[in-house]
Amino acid sequence: MTSLDRNKNASRSIIKSHIDKAFTERFIQWNDGLDYTEFIRALWRLFRNHDGFKEGTQVILGKLTEEDALQLLSEEIDITKLRAS
Repeated sequence: MTSLDRNKNASRSIIKSHIDKAFTERFIQWNDGLDYTEFIRALWRLFRNHDGFKEGTQVILGKLTEEDALQLLSEEIDITKLRAS
């Protein structure tokens, strides 16, 4: 496993945790008028700026580029779960 793979796996774990927490605390809401890309970017801004997520997000940004982190976020978010809420 390369260091990039290790960094992605560690970052993926943090992102999953962030998503679960944001979903539980109802920070994530979906409506059918949302543009998916803008939704992902808005969620990333929440993770970067909210005190409950900021520390973990900084760890991610120490391991990956922001674009790589956005890609991981996009891969991990379950829109079907959001639409059902």
